[in-house]
Amino acid sequence: MTEMWRRAGVMAAIALGIMLIGASIALAQERLGRCAVVPLLAGDLLAAPDFVNLAPGAPSGVLLPVGWSAAATGVQIGDFTVSGRGRSFQLLGIANHLRTPDVAVRPGASYCAVAQALADSVSATQVRLGFHWIDAGGDVLRTDWSGWQEVRRWNGPADVQPWSQIGGGFIAPAGAVRLTVSFHPASDDRIYLDTIRIRPGRFPASGEMPPQLPERPTGVTVLPWPNGARAALSFSFDWETTMGGLIHSRSVDDPNFDQDPVLRGMRMREGVTTTVDLFRPYGIRATYYATGYNFLSGNRERRRFMGDPTFAWANRANRWQTDAWQQQPWFSPDPYGTVATDPAWYFGDLIPILQHEGHDIQSHTFSHLYGGLASAEEWRSDLSEWRAVAAECGVPSARSLAFPWSSSAGMSYANWQALAEAGITSVTRTNWNPRQPQYHLVSREDPHCRPIPGHETILACPDFYLTERSAAQTPDVIERAIAVGGMIDLWAHTEEVVSPSQIAAWSEVVRYAAARRDAGDLWIAPLAEIADRQQAVAQVHVEEHKSEPVNADSFQAAPLRLAVTNRSARNLAGLTLRLPFDAHRATVQHANDAVNPLIRGAMLVFDLAAGETVEVTVWPA
Repeated sequence: MTEMWRRAGVMAAIALGIMLIGASIALAQERLGRCAVVPLLAGDLLAAPDFVNLAPGAPSGVLLPVGWSAAATGVQIGDFTVSGRGRSFQLLGIANHLRTPDVAVRPGASYCAVAQALADSVSATQVRLGFHWIDAGGDVLRTDWSGWQEVRRWNGPADVQPWSQIGGGFIAPAGAVRLTVSFHPASDDRIYLDTIRIRPGRFPASGEMPPQLPERPTGVTVLPWPNGARAALSFSFDWETTMGGLIHSRSVDDPNFDQDPVLRGMRMREGVTTTVDLFRPYGIRATYYATGYNFLSGNRERRRFMGDPTFAWANRANRWQTDAWQQQPWFSPDPYGTVATDPAWYFGDLIPILQHEGHDIQSHTFSHLYGGLASAEEWRSDLSEWRAVAAECGVPSARSLAFPWSSSAGMSYANWQALAEAGITSVTRTNWNPRQPQYHLVSREDPHCRPIPGHETILACPDFYLTERSAAQTPDVIERAIAVGGMIDLWAHTEEVVSPSQIAAWSEVVRYAAARRDAGDLWIAPLAEIADRQQAVAQVHVEEHKSEPVNADSFQAAPLRLAVTNRSARNLAGLTLRLPFDAHRATVQHANDAVNPLIRGAMLVFDLAAGETVEVTVWPA
């Protein structure tokens, strides 16, 4: 009997041990699945930052713990932490990032990174993580991106709620020996980052990334611009009445701020005639970025706009000439006249002229507000008012916006959200100040439209300020865009194309651009259309269908068969495929008929409607 009880006890102990082991394994797997520490299995790979010994981190030179780096100024050490003591990182600037030192990894193993984050700004924001896998030679093999993740806003000293946990997890690719992780913001809101960890394991919820299109067949490229053009170019103007910015001018970012705003308004008016005359012989359509009073033919009825606002940010501290706008309503200088009595203040009579000539009218904001200082509520009111007065003139809602005073620096996540909700799909005149690289979304040195981080439905497009002094540089700017397959917007205020010398400078540039267009190297279109084209082409899917040789006993090569799908909502006229070989013959099979595409060596050109799939067959030359 004793022996039986002894055996039963042993069996129970074994069963209990098995249960405990199973529970331990389950617990370990659960902790690995949320990037938590598992003793002996998943410890911290990243040493705690030494906030005492700081060194300049490449490439920005910002003082950070040894091994840490930043893209630009705007990253620094702070005292605000999760625990309430010690140090943390501050991250500021939509074009900025913080990067960890690298850690050792094994190919095929899962690794995760986590951090605590809090936004100390006017709005909540988002952050994403980049996992940069490094090979034995020190080169980056690949970068994996987490989705955008919410970072809540700190609500002041009484706020004791937990910080937002952000993170990501990926499998190390073949050839990876090291890993470094970077943190990227979706706005110019200030973010604190604390308790940053890299561990073996996974992260369960790293946000949702947009679906990736399958890789295109090797050697087949969908070119961005119509009919095989090598680059895109737009001409645009910031176009303002006396009310539309001139009466409110700052002492910076405005070359004529010290001149009479009424005389400037008359020059802005005159510039419509002179610029339209410039483009007419070449059939070029430009973009006129208009403020709200451009749509009015007068205001005898004393309409009030945007709730008759005052703007607290329009003060001397922010480089205005006066503090008066903090108390004086923004639109109070309105003479309440008509185009006939006050032509510098209202441009509604010019809208039909631009429409008749086929030019595009887009938004320079209604009120000429300062983008990075305005609140999200001010942005929404402004965008809504612009839509309303534009509609009265038969002008569609704006898809493109030029920032007054290049004022994109300081844009909160809520501000960008307001633009996205209003249907803005492209912006220009973004911050270019060389002392503020953390805010640079694009530049003329790298002339491509780039998605706004966290709001990728909006593209930021680079521009070049075309004046009498800069005109000599402009051909080189155009050639740079052609060389890299990019785009550039050439712009000025309409008041800057009125004197004989100004008109002559612009005429020479327009003539040069038209010649490059006629040679097939340049597509000239309004900026909104260029941005829309880029977004649409990115959604073209090309799939290769295998085919057998025409004659197995001959050396004749098999034709290349492709299924090409336009997954965008836009028709793509002149869609261009670049092939890995020169084409001898090709057909494009639409739903109801087959057509022969235009063949230019290794390029095929054909039209593809929104949502359409065609079968393309190409015989090598």
